Amino acid sequence: MGESIRVGIIGAGWPGGAHARGYQGAGGFKVVAVADLIPQRRKKLASQTGASREYADAMELLKDADLDAVSVCLPNALHAPVVIAALRAGKHVVCEKPPATSVRQARQMQAAAARAGKVLLYSMQRRFGGAEQAARQAITRGYAGEVFHARAAWMRTRGLPIGTAGWFPNKAQSGGGALIDIGIHMLDLAWHLLGQPRPLGAFGVTYHKFGDLAPPDVTMDVEDSAFALLRFDGGKTVELSTSWAINQPPQQQGTICRVYADKAALDVYTPEGAVLYRNFNDRGQARPSPLKPPRVTGHVLLMRHFKECVQGKAQPLIGPQEGVVLMQMVEAIYQSASSGRSVTIRG
Repeated sequence: MGESIRVGIIGAGWPGGAHARGYQGAGGFKVVAVADLIPQRRKKLASQTGASREYADAMELLKDADLDAVSVCLPNALHAPVVIAALRAGKHVVCEKPPATSVRQARQMQAAAARAGKVLLYSMQRRFGGAEQAARQAITRGYAGEVFHARAAWMRTRGLPIGTAGWFPNKAQSGGGALIDIGIHMLDLAWHLLGQPRPLGAFGVTYHKFGDLAPPDVTMDVEDSAFALLRFDGGKTVELSTSWAINQPPQQQGTICRVYADKAALDVYTPEGAVLYRNFNDRGQARPSPLKPPRVTGHVLLMRHFKECVQGKAQPLIGPQEGVVLMQMVEAIYQSASSGRSVTIRG
């Protein structure tokens, strides 16, 4: 491998563009190829990145022996087959969320990465945000004490992801609705802030109340909202809420992540960024301490981390094993919602 890691981007939509900007900002990468079914979209991203090769077919891009790594930014159902093909072709991989549409697929991807001896990193971007990193650093440094519960939510009042990507509400292509699309971000963040304890079980419910918001020509057979309580080893818990569409007070639109500990509390999303509350008095009052975020964040940090993994200087923050566990949690929530009973999560 030369000085720059030579990258191909598979899928030239918004995520592909974000990955491209991350590579450019991180340094040490050269985007040389773009694959997308839509000619004008791949040409636009190729022009923006200086990529000299365009492909309509992802599998044709993977035959390019000049590439060291690829970004997989495709509909969810294509993650597993394309990632596995990329690993077999000897490429390191950054894959967009969710890792897959099932635990079985995530395990297949894990096995393929192990056989290939290549990096597989999942793009769970919330871990790389400024406020989120500041919160994690405060916990790691012991400022909060023992964390035991997290409340996480991403609640859109009206935000079905239709646009030009009509596959989102189609279960065959997406694997699910709001939970696997945006709820998975908050679930992963809460799990990360709790120290990634082993999940033991989940109770979940899903609702499909706003299908009429989808255009008549769009199939919507997935949930528009989901709610869950997850149990973890060590007595830790996560309370998760997510929606594409729901009737709620306007101020509840957006994201929440609050972490509760025996010495303090953390509120990740405030106008001041992440805030730590500690030294509570007997009336429950505590002085807020805004936490300073790191300088490098987002997709630039994600790709810097990817580069370190490819160079053997780091292990993926959320790699094949973490992808399996994350999908175990998501699958358990869906199974619970279907059965009406709590579901045990087995390793």
